[in-house]
Amino acid sequence: METKSIAKKAIIIYILNVIRVYSSPEAPVSQTAICNYLNEIDVPCDRKTVGRNIEYLCEFGYPIKKIRGKGYYLTEEDIKKCENKLVV
Repeated sequence: METKSIAKKAIIIYILNVIRVYSSPEAPVSQTAICNYLNEIDVPCDRKTVGRNIEYLCEFGYPIKKIRGKGYYLTEEDIKKCENKLVV
């Protein structure tokens, strides 16, 4: 079986996509769940990498919210507000 070669810098995009698609305020997604999902689709990473990249996304302006002990989420409304600010 052929393995994909994923650039390490692309992992942040995968993480953002997982949070956008698979999370909600009612069902936040944990760092471990994100890590497990990415490894299942052959994007190698560890939990610390996920956490660090979530911090980078927040610093860049993505309003990712954290529910302590449960995980992270991002609503479509939050994304639209963020993208509007980034375009300006």
